[in-house]
Amino acid sequence: MKGLPQTATALEALKYAIDFLAGIGIKEAKEEARAILKDGLGIDTLILYRDNPPLPSADVRKLNGILERRKKREPLQYILGFVWFYGLEIKVGAGALIPRPETEILVREALALAKKFRTDKNGKTRINVLDLCTGSGAIALALAKNLPDAEVTAVDISEDALGWAEKNRELNGAQNVRLLKGDLFGAVSSDQMNGSIGDRGQVRFGLITANPPYIKDRLIGSLEPEVSCWEPRVALSGGESGLFFTEEILRGAPGHLEPGGYLLLEMAGGTDAALLSGLCTQAGLLVENIVKDLAGWERVFIARKPDPAGVY
Repeated sequence: MKGLPQTATALEALKYAIDFLAGIGIKEAKEEARAILKDGLGIDTLILYRDNPPLPSADVRKLNGILERRKKREPLQYILGFVWFYGLEIKVGAGALIPRPETEILVREALALAKKFRTDKNGKTRINVLDLCTGSGAIALALAKNLPDAEVTAVDISEDALGWAEKNRELNGAQNVRLLKGDLFGAVSSDQMNGSIGDRGQVRFGLITANPPYIKDRLIGSLEPEVSCWEPRVALSGGESGLFFTEEILRGAPGHLEPGGYLLLEMAGGTDAALLSGLCTQAGLLVENIVKDLAGWERVFIARKPDPAGVY
């Protein structure tokens, strides 16, 4: 295709974008084209269909540029520079895993569990939350914004990812989020943090969340090019089994959870839930729930640390 003519209207631009995207094999061509006009060019959907305004030449050039980048299968979220997640604008780009809609299930479940914790005399929930493999910070920020009296610690090993998380913390005004660089629980120590300290000097949390890398290494090359060629491998690779980080988190969680605290893990569709349940039991955790996504895949694994005192 030669490019959108300089005299195009908004509806002509929409049709051109749909045809272009479909022609390069984009499955959700209509949805992407609408997103490009709305979020990329700033054209309100109502105005698009009601008024069909002519496009300024600058917007025509911008649209052609976006489509050329998509032709290289660069993720649309990288091109637009952000994605919506649990009502928040999350900036993303090279070095950041793109938050997926199914990860919102984990946030929803975590917020529901947070209600089980004690509140102070003013009805405020005081809880320490740890988000491992935070990436762009999407989970941590969604929890922090919905639990304004919580203290949220977000950890990632990637400097690039933490750079995006810092931008998103500032963008969303989440003052109750602390960012730490490190390898899973290795980033959390009593000399770095305040909070409940366990009998081995470990900081304890009421909630631990994680969307760890869980793609089997041999499968990464078969993923869509937007993922395999653009998103950071460190945020995808779960080792040979896909469970390397999941197992590490299950082993480390008991020592970092308060009695009665919860661990919530996102899991790959098709993961052997019985295997995870066995690992959970070996670690001394109780299987609380396994939540399915809209496609019917078991998606969020929830475990709880026993509370001998029966407080929670």
